[in-house]
Amino acid sequence: METIKVFLEKGKDGYGVSFDALPNVFGFGETLEAAKQDAKDTLTGFVEVLKKHGKPVPEVLQGQYKLVFEFETDTLLDYISGTVTQVALSKAAGVNRSQISQYVTRRKKPRPEQRLKIVQGLHKIARELLSVS
Repeated sequence: METIKVFLEKGKDGYGVSFDALPNVFGFGETLEAAKQDAKDTLTGFVEVLKKHGKPVPEVLQGQYKLVFEFETDTLLDYISGTVTQVALSKAAGVNRSQISQYVTRRKKPRPEQRLKIVQGLHKIARELLSVS
């Protein structure tokens, strides 16, 4: 089974969707759930249109595939902002709070290593919360 990474990015009116394996295919949803559903519908429609016009279907879409959703860093930070403070995330991730603030406001984009630290910091916070009974 193929895996297709789906990137979610918050915009002014909702969430944009793009695919790592299909650079010219995009979707949109006003809410996160609508964007996820649109990603699925977009791929189904894309395959139908290609077949209708006798065009080759990309290999990744020829068999079964699963979608793995990933937030762009600024969208992830925005999404969790009502739940996790920048200070808590900074401590858990080992990333300077002012850097996190710059990522949230899109003044800077984190290097892949920094993004990984942020995601691991969120996972650490989640594990701590799950351990409370």
